[in-house]
Amino acid sequence: MMSRQFTRGAQLYNTTRCFTRSSIIRDINKDKMPVQKSNETAKDSDVLGPQMHRVSNFDKRMLVWVKRYPSIADVPKDVTADCILNSRSKARIKCCNYMIVATVVGCLISIFLGKREAARGGSLRKQRDEWFQEQLAQNKNK
Repeated sequence: MMSRQFTRGAQLYNTTRCFTRSSIIRDINKDKMPVQKSNETAKDSDVLGPQMHRVSNFDKRMLVWVKRYPSIADVPKDVTADCILNSRSKARIKCCNYMIVATVVGCLISIFLGKREAARGGSLRKQRDEWFQEQLAQNKNK
């Protein structure tokens, strides 16, 4: 009894793992797809080995950016799903690191500009008061 439940659970995981491994949605132009011969038809469950993923142009650029391949021309048409997932993780981390650096640089620039404006004697209160006086003058002229 227990072995049946285990095999059913394993079969369910085996059929649903394709949906949980990738979040890519692609439109495929069916007119440009190569036609398979009758002896070449094989289901994904019949093929042994790792699950393969057809790479898009964005995936190729990402694989080159994370230095998985030396150039876009060297990226194969199909790569393993683990390769794509690992490269996506590395690209996500690189992107986040660049955003962290950009944020720190932006903060330093704003600190520098704020201190320079404070040394000149400017403040937000003065700017607000000047704007308010301009608005009052415009309303009186109407």
